[in-house]
Amino acid sequence: MSPESVLRRAWASRGPAAWALAPLAAVFAAAVALRRVLYRTGILAAQRLPVPVVVVGNIAVGGTGKTPLVIWLVQALARRGMRPGVVSRGYKAGCGGVREAGTRADAATVG
Repeated sequence: MSPESVLRRAWASRGPAAWALAPLAAVFAAAVALRRVLYRTGILAAQRLPVPVVVVGNIAVGGTGKTPLVIWLVQALARRGMRPGVVSRGYKAGCGGVREAGTRADAATVG
């Protein structure tokens, strides 16, 4: 079992292992709050893009329906004459760096 799977199960169990992870969650929450303050005060600047952007994501790892939603959203926008693009960090990608993935891209390579 991968370390990611072990952590995911421990967190979902809400048992002793989840309580042991709680301090890490508190550190993460503090970092997120600090980042939010830095953006709100202008210390960090948001970047404006020349096109509309939709972000699909959450803090849950796997199994929450993000991929099917993105597929549906791309198809719905395309039916309306738009040309949507999808940007992904490439989960478990084996390519490193930035790479364009066309319709024939290998999932093991691009994630």
